[in-house]
Amino acid sequence: MLGVNWSGVDVFVYTMADFCNDVIDEFLEDMGNLTDNFDDLSTGSDNELRAENRRAKKSRLIPFYRTRKDILSYFSADKLMTTFRFDRPSIEYITGFIIQKLLQNESPLIHELSIFQHLLPIFLPRRKTKARRNLLPLDMVLIALQFYATGTFQTVVGNVLRYSQASVSRSIAAVSLSLSLISANHIRFPDNLNNLKREYAEIARLPGVIGSIDGTHIRIQRPILYEKAYVNRKNYHSINVQAICDAGYKFLSVCGTKPGSCHDSSIFKGSAIGKKFESGFFGTSILLGDSGYSNTPFLFIPYNDPVEGYKIRFNRAHKSTRCTIERSFGILKKRFHVLHSEIRMSPTKVSWVIVACCVLHNLAIDLKMPLDDNWAVDGDDFHQEENMPELEIRPTGTITQKEAALRRLGNTKRDRVASKTFPR
Repeated sequence: MLGVNWSGVDVFVYTMADFCNDVIDEFLEDMGNLTDNFDDLSTGSDNELRAENRRAKKSRLIPFYRTRKDILSYFSADKLMTTFRFDRPSIEYITGFIIQKLLQNESPLIHELSIFQHLLPIFLPRRKTKARRNLLPLDMVLIALQFYATGTFQTVVGNVLRYSQASVSRSIAAVSLSLSLISANHIRFPDNLNNLKREYAEIARLPGVIGSIDGTHIRIQRPILYEKAYVNRKNYHSINVQAICDAGYKFLSVCGTKPGSCHDSSIFKGSAIGKKFESGFFGTSILLGDSGYSNTPFLFIPYNDPVEGYKIRFNRAHKSTRCTIERSFGILKKRFHVLHSEIRMSPTKVSWVIVACCVLHNLAIDLKMPLDDNWAVDGDDFHQEENMPELEIRPTGTITQKEAALRRLGNTKRDRVASKTFPR
């Protein structure tokens, strides 16, 4: 199977090489039957012994593959959570959810793809493997979930579910793309922003806050194209993921396509959600960010070396409230270990995996899936990452008159909010 970019969407195409491989497999199977016929002509105990060996081999293979439709019964409840991060009802819900949403064309992106209905069977099809076994949508979801949850090398995932690495790779790509296509259903701002403001105000009394924003780097293997663009300030290849979360650690916006060299403030200014805030789409609502961003009427950052009491108190409240995004990233990476390790895929497919994990993160919160403290995470510990200060780099260079005006308005608004909310 070859990956082909069709109208901006990577799809898999059945190639001549695949056709030849299938012909060869069928030829070898026919030869095996022919050999069996010759064996039947032989006499004595040799013929009976061969027949008995064939029956013994088949008896060892049949039980697992005949019960593949109920593969979830092979895992205990604890093993399901450890391996896939979801329980059985949730896994079945996720599988049905993906299929239903794709069939109903409920994603805005899908509406833009006039050719999508012709491509629908490509995303989560009922596939035939080389072993002549059906690769069902549930199997593909399980393969992807285990890859997200454990971050193990793909052949290990295939060994657990008894599929080849080729089937594993196709399943991960298909499920990740499917979840990305329907991400707008689960990663979005609610229509009523008052609940967001109330929940954030309960943390440290900051009014008007509807989200916290920050970026996190996901390590990737060295890409073939534009390699230098993906080298971040810590000198490794990554994708800089921008996200906005609510007070309950759910993601409201995710941008997972920018190379590691891109600065957080540049990503926000160029993103669709950044332009919405700048245009006044969210009214007087504000985001909270670190000092890597510019202070504007719609994004507050902390004061730099404050002296006045109300500014110091504002900074304390800002820190307590903004840490929700750091905790969200920590929970995301703890639940889906693949984001803690180097993802050995192309940047495009890594972006699919990142958005897919964010969708599943929100689903896990909605479905009240537990977060086990015993789940291993290599590298930085969850709590260490949560409290680790980021190296903040302030935007430099010349700014336009429009940006300068936004900063002046932002400073005025921040002073007004801080002095009114924390006078003493």
